[in-house]
Amino acid sequence: MLDAVVFLHDTRFMFFREKRVKQTRLVQLVESHRDTEGRPRQRIVASLGDASLPEGSARRIARCVQRRLEGQRELFVEQLGAGEAEWVDRIVKLADRTRSSQRERGSEALDGVVAEEIETVNVVEFGPGLAGMAAWNALGLSRKLAELGMNKRAVSIAQAMVINRLVEPLSEWALIDWLERTGLPECLNVRVTKSTKDRLYKTSDELLKHRKELEKYLRREEAELFGLHGSIVLYDVTNTHFEGVCAANPKAVRGKNKQKRNDCPQVAVGMAFNEHGLALAHEVFEGNISDANTLLQILERLGRAGEGSGKPVVILDAGIATEANLALLREKGYAYLVNVTRGSRTKYIEQFRADDFVPLPGRDEDQQVEVKSIAHPEAEGDRLVLCRSGKRRDKEQAMLSNAEKRFLAEAGKLRQRVTLGRLRDKDKILKAIGRVLAKHPRVARFYQLDFAGADMTVQRKASAIDEAYELCGDYVLRTDQAFPADVLWNLYMTLLKAEEGFKMLKGTLGLRPNFHQKEHRVDGHIFISVLAYHLLCWINQKIEAAGDNRTWRTLRRLLRTHCLLTTRLPLEDGRIISIRKASVPDEEQARIYQMLGINWRAAYKPRRTQIKG
Repeated sequence: MLDAVVFLHDTRFMFFREKRVKQTRLVQLVESHRDTEGRPRQRIVASLGDASLPEGSARRIARCVQRRLEGQRELFVEQLGAGEAEWVDRIVKLADRTRSSQRERGSEALDGVVAEEIETVNVVEFGPGLAGMAAWNALGLSRKLAELGMNKRAVSIAQAMVINRLVEPLSEWALIDWLERTGLPECLNVRVTKSTKDRLYKTSDELLKHRKELEKYLRREEAELFGLHGSIVLYDVTNTHFEGVCAANPKAVRGKNKQKRNDCPQVAVGMAFNEHGLALAHEVFEGNISDANTLLQILERLGRAGEGSGKPVVILDAGIATEANLALLREKGYAYLVNVTRGSRTKYIEQFRADDFVPLPGRDEDQQVEVKSIAHPEAEGDRLVLCRSGKRRDKEQAMLSNAEKRFLAEAGKLRQRVTLGRLRDKDKILKAIGRVLAKHPRVARFYQLDFAGADMTVQRKASAIDEAYELCGDYVLRTDQAFPADVLWNLYMTLLKAEEGFKMLKGTLGLRPNFHQKEHRVDGHIFISVLAYHLLCWINQKIEAAGDNRTWRTLRRLLRTHCLLTTRLPLEDGRIISIRKASVPDEEQARIYQMLGINWRAAYKPRRTQIKG
């Protein structure tokens, strides 16, 4: 039974009461008070059905609801968990609806104000932009841009563009309408109209001109701000395509697209992160460049690493970890930990068959990974970490099996056409065989398709494909470090931070689609997304430090209903008082602001105007 009784005053308190109505559990928030004659009375504030409040939280929730309903929240500070804050907001809204339905309608004057004619106008979104401004200010970007020579108006426009990419990524044309529906123009004291849209492009060009200085500044600033002095560099490459021809951009060419959009021109984006997921530097390359040929420019941006045992470790995927790039890393003073290409696994099949692997500690059985370390047989001083993953094995075997079925089905259809005489020309048959093999590269090497006489044959290379099935779930890491195998495996898994970073850039922060055609505008669009990623990292770090694991997408949705608005108060003498201020955040919004260290009242100073009757 609930027993949360809260005494805030001598004559009034709220508590939760649990009862049964026709065998159905019913939870009610009840207010106990004394009437004018001093007799105790109770009234139901809100009926919550069979609600299950967080265990041990009933007293706190009742206390906060009472303070909210009495307008006393600013006098008290209550530390609420995420679930508790949600319940407070839900109950307050329910109680307000109940009170509204009970209130008598009619026109009345409250100290000279005609209550029925009170209006709320010019309501704009405030909360998500406020979080973006807090991140921007914490990173000191306005000060840095001013030091780099940007004027105050350009800095404010840059801030608006980056925050838009964080909150709701849009094209420059759509951004102008979006700005007018937010509190940013008032907070930043800047407006952009469609007649001055070119100002957005000029600001993007200015930002891009200072890209190297800004990224160097942010590397240093974030390390000091979060105390995260990383010693690991995670590097990977992605791409972004264009629906148009993009003829004005020499970098935009067709290449191997990671989203299978090989029909579109694209550019490649190489980006370095540290082990905490913070962005270090990025470069934009031609769309058909090999991933392996992008590493040099990033290393030049990062500079030469220090020599000795404390030198940074660069972690790369197999497509970038060529022998030339490993030599480049050694030359620049970096250590490395890289994935070896799949084709190289067959060299170590006997070692994989051995039973001297050690399971990683602290992992569930269905997530188990086994590792062992051996000397590299061809590179003196390097070591290999052989890894076996049961879950990865099952996944790869299923993928290989499905690919084999698709290949055999298509090869069978082609063979049937040849057998039935529907396809007779030898050259056409050989071209069709080539197309089938090219369409199924995963399994084509395990089959021999021949045409002789009037028959087409499909021969399976049993030993080769059986070996491929055996090696599913096995992979090899290479390093010049002497750490234990389990430490190296955990270190390599930090590369997932780079994948998460790209996922946020391409999804949440609007790296795609890219609407521009000129090279510098495309590069500017990408750089604005990268700057928004820095704001997002600041927000994520603050939220994680407070023990909250929600994503920015969730926080952004919760903050959208915190608004700037104008309340118009018509007076009996004909005057109209207009007060523009931020709405009072609900408990969940207040909790988010508390985690981000935001004083929402100080973010916007209320403004009052008077119109004479």
